[in-house]
Amino acid sequence: MNPKKREDFSKFIVHLTREYDNVSAEDNLINIIDTKKIEARNYHCLFAPLIKKSSFSLPLQNKFKTVCFTEISLNQINKIVGIIPRRKIQLQPYGLVFWRHHLLEKGANPALYINGSGDLKKYLLSKFNEQFKSINTFKRLSENDCYSNEITNYYSLINIIQNNHDFSWEREWRFNGNYNFLYKELVAIIVKNPDSFIDNCSNHLSVKKIEYIKRIPIINPNWNYEEIVESFALSIWQCRI
Repeated sequence: MNPKKREDFSKFIVHLTREYDNVSAEDNLINIIDTKKIEARNYHCLFAPLIKKSSFSLPLQNKFKTVCFTEISLNQINKIVGIIPRRKIQLQPYGLVFWRHHLLEKGANPALYINGSGDLKKYLLSKFNEQFKSINTFKRLSENDCYSNEITNYYSLINIIQNNHDFSWEREWRFNGNYNFLYKELVAIIVKNPDSFIDNCSNHLSVKKIEYIKRIPIINPNWNYEEIVESFALSIWQCRI
């Protein structure tokens, strides 16, 4: 069945920001809007410890870095922000909403979760060590295998799930490398205080970019469906004026 006809599947994919290198989540969001780029800064996969300890060149390391998204419904975003036990990354109520089909077209994938207590985990770790035993540059990997991009993409999607470690409920998606976008691809902007956000943007963005942002719905992650729809409707009418 087409997911578009299912109410339990969202048409949207959300990227949430956080405080990073002493820069607030809101300022990080504004910088993303300014540059139209979400930077892939970290590894989020099962193999992250191995990559960090490896002698991989920086270009090869960067191939495993991803931008993370969630397929959560817009009126449930407040469920995944803030402090959550055993989660290392504390997401905050700031982010961007994209169309799900746009991310698919650009090559994003849902994260893969495997049983962390089974033999599959051991097998994949051994295959990773075997595949990269004598390889430390992406050029070398490309010479050995024509599917080099697909190999790093695949490994970067894998995470474990077990009784005391289960984040599959985040419905995570990943995109390898930096994610570049156009303003017309933005469905909405998520911020804690929509009323003051444009004023905060005025200190960082050009007048032309501010005009683009004013056409995009700005929503609070604590809003219900009716409040979200109201915000979308008001944005439509403002564009017609």
